[in-house]
Amino acid sequence: MELQSSIIPESERMELIAAAIEELRPGVQLDGGDLELVSVDGVWVRVRLKGACVTCSLASQTLGGVRRHLMKVLGAPVRVVPVVD
Repeated sequence: MELQSSIIPESERMELIAAAIEELRPGVQLDGGDLELVSVDGVWVRVRLKGACVTCSLASQTLGGVRRHLMKVLGAPVRVVPVVD
């Protein structure tokens, strides 16, 4: 089953996603990591984990929390994918 984008205009959707990521960053930074929005393509949100997050065994939990937060903000499903350098 393919996920559908919400009915929010794309430019507003990008702003909401960027703002939501910025809201989450301080909590991630407290643990020595960081989070960067790389791109959004439909339901696919690509983020870069930095610092301690790169080698953390709980990075998948962090990505799941990001996904849940974005779904709450957008009111629509998204897929959060880590970008590896």
